[in-house]
Amino acid sequence: MSRIVLFVLCASAAAHAGEGVYITIDGGYGTWAKDDFRSRLDKQGMGKDPVSGLGNTSLLVDRQMPDGGIFGLHLGYNIAGHVAFEGSLTLRPYDILADTRGGAAIAGLAARWYPLQGLVRSSRQFDVSFVTGVHYVLSGGNGIHDPATNTKLDNTGRGFDGTAVELGFTAELYPAKWVSFGITPRMYVMDPIRYFVSFDHRDEGGAIPLTGSGGLKFYAITLSMSFHFEPLPD
Repeated sequence: MSRIVLFVLCASAAAHAGEGVYITIDGGYGTWAKDDFRSRLDKQGMGKDPVSGLGNTSLLVDRQMPDGGIFGLHLGYNIAGHVAFEGSLTLRPYDILADTRGGAAIAGLAARWYPLQGLVRSSRQFDVSFVTGVHYVLSGGNGIHDPATNTKLDNTGRGFDGTAVELGFTAELYPAKWVSFGITPRMYVMDPIRYFVSFDHRDEGGAIPLTGSGGLKFYAITLSMSFHFEPLPD
């Protein structure tokens, strides 16, 4: 009973985005849109991998860029409830416990705009923000298995890196001023600049600069929990 009363008291208080530091953890699902990137690689002529016999385009795009779960961590500062700036890291891992494990990391800076501030009553317990950011993306895997022996084939780890622009929005509910729960659909528009013929040796001659045009998109939807810390009084 006491927990119900406490929840009601928290819910009755005004709560929405305000001045101060916030930390957000989120998780959800992400999916790649790879057709333009595949065409770009094919036009450049990546050839075949001599170990697996697979085309280098297929080896990366079809074998080491799977859809699936994503996780993120964001640290930011909100200015007067109107705008916020944050650093963020989003991870898309796969085959974590296998010797063919791999994934993608998207890291950078983003800005948020809260359009409801000053327009909707201050006692609201919800908020909406639009987010855009500029990031660096690094993606790659440790390779694939031989279908006959089920052992990892050497020299089959492929990947890429480049820049990414983030676009999305977040809708949040505030059961209390210090915590909020949200949902965020977002899109990353990526421009890969290098293809790794050897992910582990990408900075030691194992990378091919990419030419031409043809980007890559990554769509994600996540659920989040944010903790809000007001600045200390003077």
